[in-house]
Amino acid sequence: MRSVVLTGISRGLGAALFAELAGRGDRIYGIGRRFTDEQLALAAAKPNRIRLHEAELANPATLPSADALREFLIGESVLIHNAGVVEPVAPIGQLPESALRTTVGVNLTAPMLLTNAFVAARPPSEAARVLFISSGAAHRVLEGWSVYSATKRGAEMFFDALAVEHPDMYIANVNPGVMDTGMQAALRGAEFPDRDRFIGLHERGELPAPAEVARQIIDEHVDRPITGE
Repeated sequence: MRSVVLTGISRGLGAALFAELAGRGDRIYGIGRRFTDEQLALAAAKPNRIRLHEAELANPATLPSADALREFLIGESVLIHNAGVVEPVAPIGQLPESALRTTVGVNLTAPMLLTNAFVAARPPSEAARVLFISSGAAHRVLEGWSVYSATKRGAEMFFDALAVEHPDMYIANVNPGVMDTGMQAALRGAEFPDRDRFIGLHERGELPAPAEVARQIIDEHVDRPITGE
């Protein structure tokens, strides 16, 4: 039996991960600001397997506690940090303060707090995995992307530290690459020097579907054996 805690499940890659994991029979603790009709129906039909937790990740008070996770986690435990915010896309000096604070909260603070609760709550005798959905932007400078890049890079360092402190756990910073999501649409509508590249990817049909990326992530990082890592 496997229990998965997953953030940002209402759309894009998060919705695709939820659907794929649910189809494989996993227990899912889904965290998000909103949920799809299909997710709500599945949670109502299978309350022992699917649990939905409404949260605003930028507000730490809305995150699930270690006690709440401890009550849910049975068997192998998996935490997937999928939720992420790319805005604000703007030069430093022109960054809206409220948007900056929100992005730091969603991309960096929430993953740290939720991981802390998850590690405290996981069944100690069972296998555990933590995946952080990162970005290539964590390792290169893109003009206008300073907040997104910095939060992704900072979170990656946190999970690198987690891997050192918990060598018994499978920890991965996952770069899923570009895909056809709302985040990509937002970038195509923003003003920054590299925007034309993202427009070109969309126009040429080079953005894979989230479902394809979700299957690859699960096959490579969730289903693969931990032994021998």
